Amino acid sequence: MSNKTSAPVSSIQRIALEKPILTSLVLLAIAFFFKWVDTFVLRLDERLGEIILCKTLGFVLVILFVWAAGRSLRDIGFHSRRLGPSLLIGVVITVIALIVSYVVEFVVQLPKQPVIHFEAIDPKAGVTGGLLFVLWLIFGNFVNSFMEEGLFRGVMGRLFRVKLSFWQTNWLQAFLFAIWHLPWVVKWVQTGQIEAHGGLFFAALSQFLPMLLIGFAWGYFYLKTGSLWVPWVAHLLNNTVFNLLHITTVDGLDSGMSIRGLTYLIVAWLSMFLVKVLAERFQMPEVKPWGQWEIGE
Repeated sequence: MSNKTSAPVSSIQRIALEKPILTSLVLLAIAFFFKWVDTFVLRLDERLGEIILCKTLGFVLVILFVWAAGRSLRDIGFHSRRLGPSLLIGVVITVIALIVSYVVEFVVQLPKQPVIHFEAIDPKAGVTGGLLFVLWLIFGNFVNSFMEEGLFRGVMGRLFRVKLSFWQTNWLQAFLFAIWHLPWVVKWVQTGQIEAHGGLFFAALSQFLPMLLIGFAWGYFYLKTGSLWVPWVAHLLNNTVFNLLHITTVDGLDSGMSIRGLTYLIVAWLSMFLVKVLAERFQMPEVKPWGQWEIGE
């Protein structure tokens, strides 16, 4: 298909095209600064159960960057093309993964008298609450999904494709997504909770590896469909359900979380085959490099 008329290239976009990886790292460093202030200076996670300032400023950073590059959020995947199929794919895949993971955990835990119950809990901060906290967590997950999908999958996905292959792009954004979650380990050390998470090495590994693997799956969903709504809704549902639906046994709350998490990751990875088939079925084009903007191409 012939190339459509392109908008003038701004200085920000020119720098991004010349140094896409460096540009992404600079954006990540700015987001990390917001996270450091939120978590270690203001400590909003302890007071509110959410590092909402970091999430909000992070999404504003994404918006400002694409605007400075002369584009909009639709250009990084938040567009209306195939919106229905995109949301359907994300919802179906995530609901299946959640159902399978909870069922497997429940069955494995049967000798320990498992009970499913609904409660609003932020597992990282260890904060709980009632109905208002339920709504607050959902709102926080809503903003967080926009921020993290916009930055790691949307912006980085398109930038990395300028210099890297499809698979190299996906692994790199997933790696940075995993690094993004490591400050929680520092937080646990600071608050004396590290032993409850299995010690320093295990805590770091348990944060890094799952985030690497789920970041890879969500990255594939975006890169293969060209729609950021697929991983966005998957991310939102995943975080919200894990915050609100729990299994308690004689060993305590969510004692089988590792079983649930591993099962979820396996199903999410297997879902990549389904996404490939559905993307072809609905004629959803793969993500193009940053310089190739036209949504209709």
